[in-house]
Amino acid sequence: MIGPVPSNSDIERFANSVGVPREPNAAHYDGATRQTSDQRHDELMTAFEELSVAEEELRAQQETLLETHNLLEIQRNRYHTLFDLAPDPYVVTDGSGTIEEANAAASALLGVAGKLLVGKALVTFVDGRSRSEFQTQLNALGNGVHVEKWMIETTVRDGRLATVEATVSTLETRPDGTSSLCWLLRDMSARRETEESMQALNRSLNARVAQRTRELELALEGEQTARKDAEAANRIKTELFARLSHEFRTPLHAVAGYLEILQQNIHGGLNAEQRRDVGRIHQAQEHLLTLVNMILDFAKLEGGPIELSMAEIPIEETLCGAEALVAPQFAKKGVGYAHRSGDDLLSAFADREKVQQIVVNLLANAVKFTPVGGAVELDWRVEEENLLVRVRDTGCGVPEDKIEQIFEPFVQLRAPGSVPSGGTGLGLPISRDLARAMGGDVAATSTLGVGSVFTLTLPLRKRSGGHKLSGPKTGN
Repeated sequence: MIGPVPSNSDIERFANSVGVPREPNAAHYDGATRQTSDQRHDELMTAFEELSVAEEELRAQQETLLETHNLLEIQRNRYHTLFDLAPDPYVVTDGSGTIEEANAAASALLGVAGKLLVGKALVTFVDGRSRSEFQTQLNALGNGVHVEKWMIETTVRDGRLATVEATVSTLETRPDGTSSLCWLLRDMSARRETEESMQALNRSLNARVAQRTRELELALEGEQTARKDAEAANRIKTELFARLSHEFRTPLHAVAGYLEILQQNIHGGLNAEQRRDVGRIHQAQEHLLTLVNMILDFAKLEGGPIELSMAEIPIEETLCGAEALVAPQFAKKGVGYAHRSGDDLLSAFADREKVQQIVVNLLANAVKFTPVGGAVELDWRVEEENLLVRVRDTGCGVPEDKIEQIFEPFVQLRAPGSVPSGGTGLGLPISRDLARAMGGDVAATSTLGVGSVFTLTLPLRKRSGGHKLSGPKTGN
């Protein structure tokens, strides 16, 4: 039981409240009456206990109802928040189309405040020419309805006409049998404007792409035309070099022949001064012939594929043959020369004539830029599968940032204030192109004021490919 046991006065008041009859005359009270009073007291106690239990049950039910009510309020507030903040226009109407609820997006679409929308008929926002049709379709909607893509001509904000796509669903069915409808509205005119803007943007982009493509095509055509013109000019230059070289060689050989006649005293003896002048003429003739031969080699390289006679050649013997052609230049200028020989039995797969031409060019270049009293050294070694021939001089050196320039045609670098060394500037470019045609290369390292090292690299063994190789275009 809940609470204290009731006293007799409490029981009397409870008996009076529930109308329990009592004997009006206390004088007739006897043992039987006392027994009946005790039974009545027990019954009242039982009734009181039952009421107490019922009161507790009612209190528990009241707390449950209150908790359920609070949860419903939370859900209701959440629904209203989601409903009102939804990005799409939502309207709730009764079965006849009278607006009961509208969110902020619907208010913005229709141009009427949300509170003012409540109670208005949705048909009032339909264009006058379409209201009859709209009302007919609305009346035809039944319970449990779900309609999609219902196109409605409406009057929206600022009085403009717009096509609105509606999705209608039954929200609830009320006890009286009527339905509550939920309307999802989409302004198709705004979407259409966006699509038109996107299409306009796409057209503009396509036009710009087409214009840019045309510009690139014109630029490509111009580049191709310029390339063809450059190739034609290069061919003309090459042909001119070749023709001039041949034309120069003929009179130079004739000069050489007449000089030999003079030196042999066939037409009479020469005095000392005449013999000295003839010697000088002969040196100039040989120098010119060397330049002409170099220009002719350059013209051949520019002309396309190089014919190579590739074979196993003895390395030491080939290098010594090249030295013999340059030795007089060392003696004449007063430059020391040293050769560090290698294994006489080693060979490399190359064109012997072209290798000698490269080594002659490297040695001649070294002696040209080495001052009197300087030294030039040639050594070679085998590294992995390659032959490395190095020509080291003690000349003025080349700046590091101009190393590659000396391998370009007609480029000659010299220190400020120095005397021009002569030549065409073709020896190194020709040497590199010949080396690359044989699968090798020519590279250089240099230190200003100390000297330079030129390295010829060639493969020791035969590699894939034929003997007719294409030399890279001179000029890098």
